[in-house]
Amino acid sequence: MKLTFALFLTLMPVFSMAQLVDGKPLVTPSLHIGTTDFSQPFTIAVRFQIAPEWHLYWKNPGDAGLAPKAQWTLPEGFSISDFQFPTPHKIATESAVDYGYDNELVLLAIITPPKTPTSNFTSKDFTLKADLTWLVCRESCIPGDATLELNTASLTPKALAEANTLIEQTRKKLPEPLAKANLTLESATATAQDGKALLTLRFAGDNAKNITDFFPEELSGFTINHANIKVTNGTVTMTLTPSRKDSKLTEVKGLVMLGEKGYELSASVKSAETGGGLLNQDFKTGGGESLSIWLALLFAFIGGVILNVMPCVLPVISLKVMGFVEQAGSGASKSIQHGLMFTLGVLLSFWVLALVAVLLQQAGEQVGWGFQFQSPGFVVAMSVVMFVFGLNLVGVFEFSAPSVSGEVSQTLSRRDAIGSLMNGVLATTLATPCTAPFLGSALGFAFSQPPHIIFAIFTLVGLGLATPYLILAAKPEWLKFIPKPGDWMIRFKQVMGFFLFATVVWLLSVMGAQLGAEGVVATVGLLLGIGVACWAIGSFIDFSSSTTRKAIVWSVAIVIAISSYYLAFERYLNWRNFDAKTITSTKQGSGIAWQTFSLASVEEAVRSGKPVFIDFTADWCFTCKVTEQTVFESEEVQEKIKALGVVPVKADWTNRNDEITQLLKKFGRSGVPLYVVFPAGKLDEPIVLPEVITKELLIEALEKSSPSLSVKK
Repeated sequence: MKLTFALFLTLMPVFSMAQLVDGKPLVTPSLHIGTTDFSQPFTIAVRFQIAPEWHLYWKNPGDAGLAPKAQWTLPEGFSISDFQFPTPHKIATESAVDYGYDNELVLLAIITPPKTPTSNFTSKDFTLKADLTWLVCRESCIPGDATLELNTASLTPKALAEANTLIEQTRKKLPEPLAKANLTLESATATAQDGKALLTLRFAGDNAKNITDFFPEELSGFTINHANIKVTNGTVTMTLTPSRKDSKLTEVKGLVMLGEKGYELSASVKSAETGGGLLNQDFKTGGGESLSIWLALLFAFIGGVILNVMPCVLPVISLKVMGFVEQAGSGASKSIQHGLMFTLGVLLSFWVLALVAVLLQQAGEQVGWGFQFQSPGFVVAMSVVMFVFGLNLVGVFEFSAPSVSGEVSQTLSRRDAIGSLMNGVLATTLATPCTAPFLGSALGFAFSQPPHIIFAIFTLVGLGLATPYLILAAKPEWLKFIPKPGDWMIRFKQVMGFFLFATVVWLLSVMGAQLGAEGVVATVGLLLGIGVACWAIGSFIDFSSSTTRKAIVWSVAIVIAISSYYLAFERYLNWRNFDAKTITSTKQGSGIAWQTFSLASVEEAVRSGKPVFIDFTADWCFTCKVTEQTVFESEEVQEKIKALGVVPVKADWTNRNDEITQLLKKFGRSGVPLYVVFPAGKLDEPIVLPEVITKELLIEALEKSSPSLSVKK
């Protein structure tokens, strides 16, 4: 029997006898519309009135059950959306966990009319038809069905008002966006666990600790253990059983519950497969992510101080020593002024680095400490600066601006306040390739924080780096061992110039790793042209030179420098189109058979029962190079690696590598060096070594990782 009723009129469907208890229906469905304007999308409500102690189901019924469904018959050109389900409640028994509704369930759907109505369509008179099916349950379940029809010609004002009230009340019960709960999803990861997958959702925000439950939608290819869904301090975990071997988990949807209120979650899962990889692990290493803000600031300052004695900074020591020599015999106030300007130069440099890091992160880039040295352009620029500075120190030329007559306008070579400022900038620039003890943890914390925290930590690192120099500037009496100014200062200045040339050699080695031998040749060619330009300035300009002469010589020097760049990098190297992947390594052989880093190869080796040692390094990291020569090249370490069957992996960060950057962040680090040993079969229990290691420390970690001492997982 088919019945057509006015809006909000209960329709009596055709029931099987099983749907009647004591002569009354278990479920009474009806259709409702709250508008007479059908020229634009409108909402329709399907209301199910449920007998006491019985219930219907949510879109994901849980361990058992079926959600209500509808097969619609609409006028030509009309379309209808899926049902919008209100927030359900959990129905837990000894044998199952389900999600459903008691007493009443109202489902909403949006009907969209055709853009161009057909000729036989009457906007005030058409019929909607729904073939409904459902499963109603108590101790047992009974299927039900009904066919409902609604003709728009019979709508009454009272029915419209009652329908609008029903629809508005139902909308208030619909789940809201997650953002309205003051919640954000930090990560959604899947890891392998005893042939199953463990899905972990980590939330942050004011209400993270107030999450009471999680109602997942169905996951294609997986069966959810609803009884094992756990919520602890903003972290949701659930166990999934793959229904087939090739099941892949790419997305999770569901409701995050805060009491009885549900908030919608839709997120991508990082692991596309059920096996959890390196980036799906939660490494507990005491790294930056576990620090408090105050401890991170303290570590930043201490790390900045220690940075002064790290190998990375050794090329800059000559500049600082030169400053001490030049200031010998100066008054205390003059010395303090130089110290403050040097500190300002350091801080300005760190603030610029922090700003660049923040901008890149906001743009979605993966960055870390020393990221600027991954750019060949930056390395070339630093090579030019150090080479020019060195030429100035050995006396090839003095800077003189073409617009100043009879005066020398010194820049990098000047020993006034501006010179100290520039020395601070240069010292910072060359100090950033490597990390020091304490500094790695602080920076790892910084790169995961908001911009103002990044600036605060970078500021403390800069203050730490500048503090020793500032103290010596404030205590000039501590420099009494320095002889009085005299001719010896000229020779000392020249010696310091050769230290800077040594820095250029180091930068050339970095260029070789980035752009190969051709890159080194191009850089040397550019430096040759720069050298000729500086020689011309020093040879043809002196204190008495006229403004015209200065302008001509400077113009010629600039043309020589620009021509050298064009010929070396644009014509010879064509570096704008250079592919770093085509470079063939020219590094000398080593007693260790290093393997090239990739996440897949490391995961495969560890899972196959082999211990793995990863050396996170870069050719521009001076500390890394010292460790390679003093630790990795030692006979004891090489023999131990071979004897234990350790797989040595070189994670080379000289050029940009997002996989390495992401894995560094998993350890709470933002730069190199980092040394990690994975015991055989234990992808989630790495042994993390400090930034400065010894042979004994590495050998001890390797022995702990051997298969005989590891339990495979």
